[in-house]
Amino acid sequence: MMTRRTFGTLVFAAVAALSWRVFAHEGHEHKVMGTVSMIHEQHLEVKATGGKTVAFVLNDKTKVLRGTKPAKLADVKTGERVVVVAVETKEKSGKTTVVVKEVRLGASGR
Repeated sequence: MMTRRTFGTLVFAAVAALSWRVFAHEGHEHKVMGTVSMIHEQHLEVKATGGKTVAFVLNDKTKVLRGTKPAKLADVKTGERVVVVAVETKEKSGKTTVVVKEVRLGASGR
């Protein structure tokens, strides 16, 4: 028989395992920590610490920081640990995109 405590722990674990997008609200900033699984021109994918891969759109306003110093998008490499600050936006067509405001890299390179 399952105790209340076990049940509560299972419910918490299930909620924590949900994608960050479930909690996303359009126009609000969201942070995703993880490892870069792919970067190409205007597209970034990060395997989040929970194991889910999240896709982002990069644009000319996206900032990159290494520690506290400005860096370039070319400095972001596959396999590097990052924190991504992004905003979910909805286009007129109804399509939702998650645009990166900032990519934060560790103070030292890999």
